[in-house]
Amino acid sequence: MDENRYREWFQLWDKDACYWVPCNADDIDPTHQVSIIYDDWQRIEQRVERLISGSVLAQDPKPRIRRVVSNIEIEDGPAGELTTQSNFVLGWAKGSTQQFWAGRTIHKLRRAEQSFKIFYKKVMLINADQEMPLLQFLI
Repeated sequence: MDENRYREWFQLWDKDACYWVPCNADDIDPTHQVSIIYDDWQRIEQRVERLISGSVLAQDPKPRIRRVVSNIEIEDGPAGELTTQSNFVLGWAKGSTQQFWAGRTIHKLRRAEQSFKIFYKKVMLINADQEMPLLQFLI
């Protein structure tokens, strides 16, 4: 993502994907409460195509993005699935503007041939209960 390799990133997702960024509390029910992002595979694909198309004016020129991931924990799940949890700090800069995001991410992965596919991603931002600027990138 930091290198704008959106199609490669999208290929990591399984068809029954869920990508969720809760708003306010981390444990809300996204089917009954507002979320910052609550996407399925098709909506993720639409976001990626929009970023690639150049139609996102906030992405022109492309901002610089870099993230640091730490405290990675990996747990075995049912049927060979894996659950990972990690902390992140993401820096975003464009022109004279900088933004920083921090939080914890949960990924759920399942085996796909010689690799794994993401079927669940939950990003818990530390400021999810505050006013949120427009996110023109994928966390």
